[in-house]
Amino acid sequence: MEIFPIQPIGISTLKLRENSAQPDVRMSDLAPRSTASKEQDVFEEALSVFASMTPRRLREIATESFQRDEIDEGTFRELSTELPLQAVDRHGNVADLSTLTEDTQFDYAEYYRTQQSLAEMIGDMDVADSYSKVLDFFTRSS
Repeated sequence: MEIFPIQPIGISTLKLRENSAQPDVRMSDLAPRSTASKEQDVFEEALSVFASMTPRRLREIATESFQRDEIDEGTFRELSTELPLQAVDRHGNVADLSTLTEDTQFDYAEYYRTQQSLAEMIGDMDVADSYSKVLDFFTRSS
């Protein structure tokens, strides 16, 4: 009996992006920018507060918001959970997040937008909804 490795059809293999030692980890190159409406501009401006934030500060904001009943338990859990060591972008590229520390600035707005988009693409609407709640929180709190 011969065993063959399972490979997805039509999806290129994931590529590991070279990591330069920078203290500022960003995922801003994940999606192409398109012309935005005024509503989209307002949304983008609101998210810009979370485009350069440390994990420590995000957890502080999440804790304060949860204690004031501004967010539900699921959103709080999502915001206070550590990021994975690697994240996949919309194009299948793997971004190395292992250098992210408690005091490293990170683009959470782009990360959660990308993760929501990926969850919708694969049809996991529960996960996409949890990311949507995080993005809603970002727009309300800025």
